[in-house]
Amino acid sequence: MKKILSILYFISIAAALWAQSSNPLRLEIPAPAGSDPFNYVTAGKYGVCIFYPTVSETGKDSVSWSFMMVDEQLKESWHKQVPLSKDVTYLKSLSTKDAIYLLFHDTKRNQDGNLFVFMIIPRLQLITKHAGVIPENAEVVDFEVSDGYALVGYNSRKSQPAVISFSLITGEKRTYEITAEKDALLLDVSIDTTRKEIFATYKIQFSSSRNHLFVNRYNTSGALEKTFDFTDQNEQRNFNSAQYLPLGEGRGIVAGTYGYNVTNTRRQYDYYDYYHNNYAYNYNSSYYTRQSEYDANEDKTPVSDGYYTAVVNNGIANKINYYYFGGFTNAFKYITEPGALRAKSKTDKKSDKQNNEESSNTNSSNEKTLNLRLISHEVLINQGQLFLASEAYSPEYHTNTQMSYDYYGRSFPSSYQVFDGFRYSHAFIAGFDSSGKMLWNNGMEMRDILTSYLNRKLNCYFENDETVLFYNANNKIAFKTIKGGNVVDNTTYIALAPKRGTDQPLDEYLGTIEYWYNDYFLASGYQTIRNNHLETTKRNVFYMSKMAFR
Repeated sequence: MKKILSILYFISIAAALWAQSSNPLRLEIPAPAGSDPFNYVTAGKYGVCIFYPTVSETGKDSVSWSFMMVDEQLKESWHKQVPLSKDVTYLKSLSTKDAIYLLFHDTKRNQDGNLFVFMIIPRLQLITKHAGVIPENAEVVDFEVSDGYALVGYNSRKSQPAVISFSLITGEKRTYEITAEKDALLLDVSIDTTRKEIFATYKIQFSSSRNHLFVNRYNTSGALEKTFDFTDQNEQRNFNSAQYLPLGEGRGIVAGTYGYNVTNTRRQYDYYDYYHNNYAYNYNSSYYTRQSEYDANEDKTPVSDGYYTAVVNNGIANKINYYYFGGFTNAFKYITEPGALRAKSKTDKKSDKQNNEESSNTNSSNEKTLNLRLISHEVLINQGQLFLASEAYSPEYHTNTQMSYDYYGRSFPSSYQVFDGFRYSHAFIAGFDSSGKMLWNNGMEMRDILTSYLNRKLNCYFENDETVLFYNANNKIAFKTIKGGNVVDNTTYIALAPKRGTDQPLDEYLGTIEYWYNDYFLASGYQTIRNNHLETTKRNVFYMSKMAFR
């Protein structure tokens, strides 16, 4: 891994020098300042699919969406336009080695369907459109594709949650009912492609302080085969995210984040409005909602305190194990949120092992709520281990003071807070075995990231028994190498190569970097760039940069 890091360092130098005399492998598309119209999905050797709404209208209340494929050199290979309703929103993408699937939701109309799945086959330059329907006021939770069927899970305030499926070949439709309980929220949909089984993970929110987790198993025809009710649940720990991973032969594991719900210290939530709309919905979006006006008093985003796991073995659901962040190794080295730091002084000084064992099996009074706002990631699997990762952030303000005057002309100061943005602080990552036992934990600091947008930045790259954690922010790639709970190399930063050597980035947002193919990765985001050597000295762009990790 030291070899990898050293080569990365030389690549960054070479890229900077190369940029002086020729263009680096970087694509830029003009974008209005403060906008985020562009979406993309990597397609391995076939390149990258970029799609976005255009300014062209194709009819009453309809807008053309452009779908453009670029090749491995980030050069356009083909381009098509498709008319969609102006109220259509892109939600989520899936990709296989041969096809890309994109899910769109029309929030205002459902006469001819309000769900649209586009299947894109890059090698054939083919785009097909397929429609489905969910209730008018329902919100999409998850999206999967298997065996020619699209599956969409949704929650609805006016009806029960459910999963629908529709064939991308014949149009045949199926419905998977979840539960008759009215206070249920669907959290996850997963598929065992080998055994043709569908799984729906959901919780029943009995009150603001009590909830209970379940997983339903269905056959492909939509019949409910079994409900897994996990034992020894502590219902005062709210399940904020969940993902079920089928492991075959009657085995599986559910994992996610939890938070305490202590009524005398915790805000009360409307779990449909605030849990679903402001958390679960965004969890499945490529880009999170931008909040131009933010009021902390109105922020009821669920907060988290740790990870949990539970296994299904031989068709039997076992107990849920809880792993408190405060017991993680060097946890308070990364945590900077003031409320979480106050909890540190209230926690007994025990070993990390004691803390983790106690928090996984008991309702420990030593665990104090950390109130961490998290962006959760999908569970990763590598060499038989499960990886849970999440990024912590908090709202940040500055105080303005001005002089006011009363009726008699006497002056007095008045102060008010101004929202500056969301501050990323750190990421937690932990490894678990197939029985759900935590084997190790680690973290990564995320420095100097203040933004009006929230998006997943952290990513992982596995190299034998080592893991590289990396993210893109402030025109730099930050990366850190770990081996389980040990740090191999501390965080290092590499500047992104500009398109021209004289370019100076002034501002950026929604930066991200992800694996593309072979040894190549794709960094992207939005930037404002100044270049006094050009006729137009400032430009706002959406960019993509191809990078090699060797």
